[in-house]
Amino acid sequence: MAAIIYYAPTIFAQLGLDGNTSSLLATGVYGIVNCLSTLLALFFIDKVGRRVLLMAGATGTCISLVIVGAIVGAYGASLVDHKAAGWAWIAFIYIYIVNFNYSFGDPHWIHGWVLPSEIFNLSIRSKAISITTSATWMCNFIIGLVTPDMLETISWGTYIFFAAFYLLALGFTFFFIPETRGKTLEDMDLIFGDTAAYEEKTRIKRIEAELHGIPIDDGNEAMKPVEGHAEVVDAV
Repeated sequence: MAAIIYYAPTIFAQLGLDGNTSSLLATGVYGIVNCLSTLLALFFIDKVGRRVLLMAGATGTCISLVIVGAIVGAYGASLVDHKAAGWAWIAFIYIYIVNFNYSFGDPHWIHGWVLPSEIFNLSIRSKAISITTSATWMCNFIIGLVTPDMLETISWGTYIFFAAFYLLALGFTFFFIPETRGKTLEDMDLIFGDTAAYEEKTRIKRIEAELHGIPIDDGNEAMKPVEGHAEVVDAV
């Protein structure tokens, strides 16, 4: 995504578009598409969940980049003479942008901000988000650095190369990323095998139950109905 943003005017100019048209596609249209597709995530992130958006986005971006690479590979330098193929290329670039923005995001929507803030507990959250943000921008720097050379040397293979990473992201999300929608920090600790927070929450529930004489059974062995009752008497 970063590479397309950085070098969009140059890429669009290779299709034979004049400077004004190229700038409009690279800035104006991109801004509109970017805004609308990001809003799409805001509407659906709590309806369908993080995993669904990430997997849908990874699938869409992968397919879009493969098609873009296939168009470039089929027409090569003669793409400028085939307007229909050129506009199809542009269309799938924007389809790629849409799929990217509602999932992986600009610059790092779900995987950079949402998931770290929901997975990591308060004691390490600031450090964890600092690391994920730094890693994302470092990757953006590397991609921006190597993309021109890749486009020059392997041409259409550049798009296939990045498509492969989205395919890996799809598999990684499916097998390793937990769904965080509606989960508390205690639930996330339990998912990752840390039961300390959950046990503390259970202990507090038992204390409340004993104070109010209300049995609580959440289906966990550590939580059983409380027998008897406790009575609070005001001192005279």
